[in-house]
Amino acid sequence: MYGANDASCTVHIRWHDFVSNGEVLHRTGLFDVSYVVRKRRLGLFGHVARLQRDVPANQILQICTKSRDGERPSQEWRHACGRPSTTWTHQICHDTGVTATEALQLAED
Repeated sequence: MYGANDASCTVHIRWHDFVSNGEVLHRTGLFDVSYVVRKRRLGLFGHVARLQRDVPANQILQICTKSRDGERPSQEWRHACGRPSTTWTHQICHDTGVTATEALQLAED
């Protein structure tokens, strides 16, 4: 992956110039890595959300979004012990600022 260290070589910045990563990104016109990851994560979410309903990946996404919003698929389902892990749907909710069901509806439109 092409990072700030590689970009600094392109614009002839040496390590003793004390230039921040933000300044290197600004000079080279590159995007922050977190922006690129967020954009690709949302793109994949939209792709899976628009799959046909009978595709297993879409079915899993439907169940995950419902369980994220508090709707259990079955009465037998229980929460695992310990701290809940950060899931893909949790990150989508964090990135978009909406609930999982709302994000799924927006992606399907």
